[in-house]
Amino acid sequence: MSENTKKVSIIDKIEEWCQPLATFFGTEPHFLAIRDGVVSSLPFTFIGGFAFLIYKCPWSDTASTGIGFFDAFMDAWWYLSCNFQQYTYPPYAATIGVLSLWICFVVAYSLAQHYKKNAINFAVCSASIFLLVCSPVMVGGDITYSNLGSVNIFLAILIALGAVEIMRLAIDKGWTIHMPPSVPQVIENTFSTIFPFLYALIAFYALSVICQVAFGMLIPEIWSYVFTLISFGVNNSIAVTVLTAFENLLFGGFGIHPTTVVGPLLDPLQLVTLAENAEAVAAGVALSDLPNVYTQSFWAYYSCIGGAGSTLALAIMCVRSKSKQLSSVGKVSIIPSIFNINEPVIFGLPIFLNPTLVIPFILAPTVNIILGWAATSMNLVNKSYIFLTSTTPAPIGAFVATMDWRAAVLVVVMFALDWVVFWPFFKRYEATCLQQEQGE
Repeated sequence: MSENTKKVSIIDKIEEWCQPLATFFGTEPHFLAIRDGVVSSLPFTFIGGFAFLIYKCPWSDTASTGIGFFDAFMDAWWYLSCNFQQYTYPPYAATIGVLSLWICFVVAYSLAQHYKKNAINFAVCSASIFLLVCSPVMVGGDITYSNLGSVNIFLAILIALGAVEIMRLAIDKGWTIHMPPSVPQVIENTFSTIFPFLYALIAFYALSVICQVAFGMLIPEIWSYVFTLISFGVNNSIAVTVLTAFENLLFGGFGIHPTTVVGPLLDPLQLVTLAENAEAVAAGVALSDLPNVYTQSFWAYYSCIGGAGSTLALAIMCVRSKSKQLSSVGKVSIIPSIFNINEPVIFGLPIFLNPTLVIPFILAPTVNIILGWAATSMNLVNKSYIFLTSTTPAPIGAFVATMDWRAAVLVVVMFALDWVVFWPFFKRYEATCLQQEQGE
């Protein structure tokens, strides 16, 4: 058996093992509901992040760079931030400030829709239960507003999934009100949800009361402690590097999109950590003292320069290639790659099932994460706290997300390192392509 045949057989075996896992995560209704909930929150985080930019200016009345037009712009921004906070804070509070509530609603809606139940009723009931869980019974019952924010995204997801399952079970077992056939469907749907909603509400409310009586804490407060332990385990350079390498291996090596496997686990964490940083800045915490290094913006603009695998350097190499095939792929993919969309590169070259290019596809973002983590941890660049879409070009996104020009410089340095990592593998693959083209 030749070496090439052995390599192919190993890849086939790993693909055979990974494919059922990817199929499970890509079709399992609970994970699909989580994905829908997180994706649906992006408009809220984008608008909230923009409002936060106006609300909290990273400047002071004594700051100066000596660059006239820039100082004038920042002074005007500072004035706007200081004098109009009562107008700029509400959009932030109504979006990122209640992010968990919106995600709870959408997750419940998506899962109920999968079960072919009355999705809107199930979603409203689940959101109501989440609000109940955030309400102390021992001190007047007022909802603690801070519990509706990003820190409880995971808890909101669990409550949505649990409430929908309880209500679905009740309806399937017939533990509900049955109306005559002559009753309009909208009335039937409303009455059929009453008892299932009551069962779910009693279950979660009883748990909430037990937690408050036994531990003196709300469920969100207990969950906050648990989540701190979870985030401590994941929010470190080693864990993030391993997870990024794994998702790039799935995507580049086997064509399994990472959002189906790693996405439901990492996406909520990225949103939580980014929002925690934003809330810390709003509370007056210095940028150097923000709690989280790993955020959605850190991942988007440091580990994905040009898309998953940091392939912008590879796309530019393809444009300049002597190979007609690689040059054609480069010309088609260069513009999308600038906006961090690199499926044309991955499936056009392809990187998919290509042992030569999979290696740098994993190594490049690994190098970027280690460098980004080191630079951020040593306060050489600010930690990110502003949300932008992942399609924002990396240098611009890194600058705005951190409000630090050094972050843009860091992206340029990472791009140069990505070029060094990809270059020898690209030249080897280019030589193979040229040989095939000359043979034709």
